[in-house]
Amino acid sequence: MRISILFTDLDGTLLDLNGDLSHEAEVGLSRLATLGVPVCALTSKTAAELSPLLGQLRISSPAGFENGAGILFPGGYPQLSDRAVPASVLRDIAEGLRRKTGAPLRTLWELADHELGALTGLPASNFPAVRERLATAPLLVEEKWDPVLTEALPPERGLTLIRGNRFLHLQGSHDKGTAVSRLLAVVARPSGSIVACGDSPNDIPMLEAAEVRVIIPSAGGPHPSLIQRFPAATVAPYPHGKGWAGAIDLLLNGTT
Repeated sequence: MRISILFTDLDGTLLDLNGDLSHEAEVGLSRLATLGVPVCALTSKTAAELSPLLGQLRISSPAGFENGAGILFPGGYPQLSDRAVPASVLRDIAEGLRRKTGAPLRTLWELADHELGALTGLPASNFPAVRERLATAPLLVEEKWDPVLTEALPPERGLTLIRGNRFLHLQGSHDKGTAVSRLLAVVARPSGSIVACGDSPNDIPMLEAAEVRVIIPSAGGPHPSLIQRFPAATVAPYPHGKGWAGAIDLLLNGTT
């Protein structure tokens, strides 16, 4: 298969859950670069986290941050979507949801350093960038509360709640799919198929926007909601970065 452009989630997909890049994934990125295939990362990470990380990964294409809240262009210039809602507003709305529903939620900013470290596997030096959110409010709350909180959203605000690996993300009416549309309009690419790789429910809009969909499993298997939504998708042979690399090899070698 000829790949025109690859959209990929980061944590749990290209990267292991602790943020490490496996040797296999590094080789896969190098192979795509040699073929001239642009790799666009779409993540819930902040622009402050993403800018140095893209350099470390040697990814030169624009990327989407905070679940499609904006696009980060080479050189570290973030451009917010017109659908983005400021994080300061979202924090107030999160407090209102807590009072209205009784849900035992906590925002990312309310977590102590040791809690954030345990959840993300990141060193404390990364925490300021993690908390430097422009247009999303990650909520730590059990998944059983998702329908209740969604029902309680202020209807006039155009808000959404999107479940990721660790957090429920309160945000405007943007997602990774809207970021795909913006990136396709600005990224030069060769002919071929549009491919997307993801592992969690917040990747569904990105996968929907692709022609070829790859589901990356966790150690416990692929997320049920992704399998249900995309029964014909390719499921990577291994979890996380090793599986990402294996799936890319299968696609490029035409053996899927």
